[in-house]
Amino acid sequence: MYEFLLTVHVLCAVIWVGGAVMMHIFGRLATKEGPERQLVFTGQATRLGNMLFAPLSVILLVAGVFLVDEVGYSYGDLWVTIGFLGFLTSFVLGVGYYPRAGRRYGEIAAGDGPGSPAAESIYRRTATVNMVELGILLLVIVAMTTKPG
Repeated sequence: MYEFLLTVHVLCAVIWVGGAVMMHIFGRLATKEGPERQLVFTGQATRLGNMLFAPLSVILLVAGVFLVDEVGYSYGDLWVTIGFLGFLTSFVLGVGYYPRAGRRYGEIAAGDGPGSPAAESIYRRTATVNMVELGILLLVIVAMTTKPG
């Protein structure tokens, strides 16, 4: 059972975090291609977040909890705590921040245009939040592989 749970956990992490890094890069490329491309990218990122990244993160969490129990790790271990905090941060952003920012961006883009200063501001701020989130997720991966504490 350990091998199965570890495989599921690692595959979900690779697809979720690796995919998120690529999406961030595509978002930065969209910035260079112009406001219309940013608008299309925002819609695509929202769809991928809902249909791929959200379910993967939940499966990863469940497999991780079962792994802790299966192997006999402690929930008090620093690296386990870092993993939970990273997941929680990403979950809160994914449920609370990104959908709201995406809706606001879409409303402003529809009214004032995707190249308007207000739309551009939301797009840049969301990219910065995403960069910080990715940094946290990469630190979680380091914690999972090195198991500090």
